Amino acid sequence: MSKEEDFLDYANYHNISDFANFSIKDIIALQFLVRYREPIVRHLLYTEVKQFIEFKEEPSEIKDISESPRYEKKFYNFVRDEKQLYPPSFYNMLGNLEEKGLIEFLESDSGKIPNIQATPYTNYVPLLLLKFLINNNVMVSEEFREEFSKKFLEKLKNKQFNRILSIWFSEYVMIPIIKLLSTYSKEQYILPKKGSNDILNGTNIKNVKLTEMISNHISVPEEIFDGVIIPVYKKNPKFFNMKRTEILQEVARVIDSGGSIILVAIAKIRFTKNIFLDDLIKLYNLSLNNRIFSEEELKNDMEKVGFSDIEIFEHQGLLLGIGKKE
Repeated sequence: MSKEEDFLDYANYHNISDFANFSIKDIIALQFLVRYREPIVRHLLYTEVKQFIEFKEEPSEIKDISESPRYEKKFYNFVRDEKQLYPPSFYNMLGNLEEKGLIEFLESDSGKIPNIQATPYTNYVPLLLLKFLINNNVMVSEEFREEFSKKFLEKLKNKQFNRILSIWFSEYVMIPIIKLLSTYSKEQYILPKKGSNDILNGTNIKNVKLTEMISNHISVPEEIFDGVIIPVYKKNPKFFNMKRTEILQEVARVIDSGGSIILVAIAKIRFTKNIFLDDLIKLYNLSLNNRIFSEEELKNDMEKVGFSDIEIFEHQGLLLGIGKKE
């Protein structure tokens, strides 16, 4: 396996929560180290990280916060505090990273540690963080949801659903999406990856129910829904040990004749001739590989389980597939 294939295999079953106890300094140090192919002197890494952390560029005009809200004063007072890094704490941090297999010490004959080098896992943390930020900063933002809903409704000819089911391949249910769906349906069911009765606590969303999988079957009668949406469609969903087409087959069982299925994936991004942009695209594709589909892949998935009148379209980086049950 290549390094990229190893990461993809790992990322299929893990996310940034594996490193929830890490600090920003940890991530900065790993990102600086991963740039070096050969071992480097430990002090060199310390110097680079220290310069980055302690550098402070003063703006031409200092923002006056005397009349600002309390939260703004707190924010600017915090960011204006000097950030410092000292060798003992940095080397202790490296020791913790080495214990986790994220860096490797190269000891000399005298037992000292003059050099350090990256391991195959050093870049996992930055990549998982990038994956998390892309998924949670852009795709559930209010602006994005408004644009998405407009396009979505245009394709469905502003249809109102009587009863809709959302199936969640993601690690958690995105409440803003549930709120959005509730405005276009009289009744909504949610099938989470991990069942929990407290998902909707404090949301004040009405006419929403939880359902579950029992023996690879959705615990509802046949042909009960006139709409089913999978907002985070994945190649390898890790959803009750079922393949994605097996899940779609079960969707076909519970959706009524004439009902719509909606799959939301991520579109492929073509490489350019710009080396800097292509590096970003490579990181993007690597981080979101499990969610990236071609139009043909999305269409084939729906056709395999009998959906017809299939329409695939791209919108702001998302790939949406809409099909109907005869």
